[in-house]
Parts: sequence; structure tokens; C-alpha cells
Amino acid sequence: MSETNTFYTEQFTVRANEVDTSGNITLKSICDFFQEVAGNNAKELNFDITDLLEQDLTWVLHRMDIKMIRYPEWRETITIETWPAAGDALRAYRNYRILDEEGKEIGCCLSYWMMINIKTRRPMRMPKEVLDTRLAKRDHVLNVKSNRLPEIKEAKGKITFTVRRSDLDMNQHVNNATYIDWMMECFSLEEAQKVTRFDIMYMHEGLEGDRIIAAKESGEENSFNLQLKNQNNKTVALALVSMM
Repeated sequence: MSETNTFYTEQFTVRANEVDTSGNITLKSICDFFQEVAGNNAKELNFDITDLLEQDLTWVLHRMDIKMIRYPEWRETITIETWPAAGDALRAYRNYRILDEEGKEIGCCLSYWMMINIKTRRPMRMPKEVLDTRLAKRDHVLNVKSNRLPEIKEAKGKITFTVRRSDLDMNQHVNNATYIDWMMECFSLEEAQKVTRFDIMYMHEGLEGDRIIAAKESGEENSFNLQLKNQNNKTVALALVSMM
């Protein structure tokens, strides 16, 4: 498949419900945009979630490493570029670049994906038609990581959330952007606006009715470890956040 077909671009104008009280876009809204362009690109390539569900398969996001240079403002128009990249038969990568109205990069993201059987919830090898769509020659926007993020030892600033039906996606579990939204609640607005890197690993599903506890722990050099646990003390997600 040609790069022209695999590489995808879409524009968005930041709406009022996508910004915080400062008028800057939230990290959750950025992730919502990532999800939208990924789904639209996958649909063009005939392997979006609706295509996969017919085979009892679906995509599951395992990790997302986000780097922000600047947060777009209300009514600002941005362009998001995305493309799937080479991995192996069990893992897939997807890259994103955020461009401002002058074409300058203001953010990027590398996401890590797996394919699972929707009935067994077990990882599956990717079909050949999916493997053949990935771009091997285009560089990743960020380096691929293989480390596991650390668990929190001394949790501070705990906040509890109950999973609502509106938090769920088509896979019947908590949407990936909602995990980030919960974690960002551990920070003040001033701190949230200083976040330049957000590296999150998704460990377990969040289901309707679950009670999720968000906590943070100070790290080194303006960094924080974040953690989500459910009512059974199972770790749902981990993140490492850096600030300017």
C-alpha cells in the first residue's frame, strides 16, 4: 500500500467544550482528537473497530507517550497528522503530529496498540492485511520505549471516581482519554498547563460501576508518577508526567 493512502491528515477547530478555564485545550481533548483521526485513518484502510468487530476482534491501546510544546487555544485551528508504523505481529504503533495554523509542530504522540479477541479478551496476532498497511520507512515521532512505569510508593492527593456509563467506549470499557482526565485532576490548573510530557500505560479495563482511585507521587526534576487503582486494589493505569 502506498504512503499516500496510509498517511492521514485532518483539521480541527478547538471548541469551547474542549478547553479548560484558561481557554487552552485540555489533554483529554487532544487525546479525543487522536482517537478520531486514528479511527478515520483505520476506516480508510479497512481495519477500524467496526471492521474488526465482525471478526470478534478489536484494538486495545496499551501505551501512549505524548509530548506537548504548546497547548492550542479556543477557536484555534490545528492539523493532526497520523500514520500506522511497523511493529511486529502482536504490537502496532501509531504516530501523531499536531501542527498549528502556520504548519509548526506544537505536539506529537507515539501510541502502542494490541489486537484482542472481543470474547476471550486475549491478545491476537494481527491479520496480514493489517500488517501490510504499516509504514516502515517513516520515522517514529518519539523513541519506542520498552520499560514498565513504576508503581507509586507514597500516594498523595488521592481522588476517587465512579465509572459512569458515559465513560465507556464501544469496547464497553473506560475510554482511554478518560483515564488521562482523571489523572490530570491530581494537578492544579497551573500545574496542568505546565505538562510537557505524559507517558501512560494502560494495565486493566475500567468497567461501569468500578471505583477508581487516582493518586500522584513526586518524582525527579519536575516529574510526577501517577496511578489509577480500582476498588480491588488492581492497578488500572500508570503514568509518568514531566513539567516545564
